[in-house]
Amino acid sequence: MKQCFTLSLFSLAVCLSLPGLAQQPATAPSAQDTPVGQTYTKKVPDDLPQSKLLFIKHSPVPLPAERPKGMLNRRMYAMQERHNEAIVTANEQLVEAAARYPYAHRITTLDSVAYYRAQGYKYMLMHTSFNAGANGTFQGTRVHGGGANATYTSTNVDLFVQDLATNDRYIFDHFSETFLYYYKGQVGMLVKKVDKQFKPKKS
Repeated sequence: MKQCFTLSLFSLAVCLSLPGLAQQPATAPSAQDTPVGQTYTKKVPDDLPQSKLLFIKHSPVPLPAERPKGMLNRRMYAMQERHNEAIVTANEQLVEAAARYPYAHRITTLDSVAYYRAQGYKYMLMHTSFNAGANGTFQGTRVHGGGANATYTSTNVDLFVQDLATNDRYIFDHFSETFLYYYKGQVGMLVKKVDKQFKPKKS
């Protein structure tokens, strides 16, 4: 299952990185609209075990069933179409993956963050490419050249826990943007970091 899912993401990355399809400015709301606070690396917040965390699922982009005639931006339409297809499995995967997180948490959408912040939720799991599939900035794995001389470049993504009050970011890992929708891996990296940082060390 993981292999098939990974392969489909790689195919998506390659298809969306083809040259000759013009990229338009992003128009969808971004998870990164608010100013970033302090940045911390190689750790998650010290009070994470006592705090409530939000996992953010992807929302679909309103899109007609077929690309409208005269719509010049084929790349944007194709990207958003694949986004809407990919998030069905991704959001299902998030439910399963989040169940392994040992502390208080909730799965919600990005537009509900302010509400849950008022309800006492302090952090959310986020990464720098969360909106890339929906707003046209996705790069994934890009192909350079062809044949035996082809080379591949992957966009690196920061995975972090973000403070909802201060927007401080605790960057604790990285992954290739090709795995944008692979929640099992993203949550798995968080669980691994939590175990390492908070699990009592053997004497």
